Amino acid sequence: MNRIPTVDALCSRGMTIIDDICCLCEEDLESVSHIFSACPISVGVWEKVSFWCRIPRFFIFSFRDLVELHSVGDREKADREALHGVVLTTCWVLWKARNKLRFNGIRSSVEEIFSEVRVVSFFWFKHRAKKGKFEWEDLCKFVNM
Repeated sequence: MNRIPTVDALCSRGMTIIDDICCLCEEDLESVSHIFSACPISVGVWEKVSFWCRIPRFFIFSFRDLVELHSVGDREKADREALHGVVLTTCWVLWKARNKLRFNGIRSSVEEIFSEVRVVSFFWFKHRAKKGKFEWEDLCKFVNM
């Protein structure tokens, strides 16, 4: 919906931005598509996520591809919901890493970002589980540890 305040979105809203290059990779214009799908940092994170979640490596061409990733294939409902949660968590952690670098000058590696994805995903599942008790081992049943 073009609401994420990336550099290109802010410029289209009339703001003047001095540095319009992606701060994560310093290779291309910062946009939603670049940050979440084309940036070498995000590509590395998505590669780790695909292995962790036991899904084939996937290619992402847009943010919509990410949001709809869980619906591709013939997974059970619980697996689709879990994958959707991991994808949303990964997007959130990538955005936080971008903000941490842009506003505080603190760079995160692919491994650090991925580690945070795993921790945040666990807490997200733990507090959203309908069964009441959700432990690290439960998450490990879905993902490849």
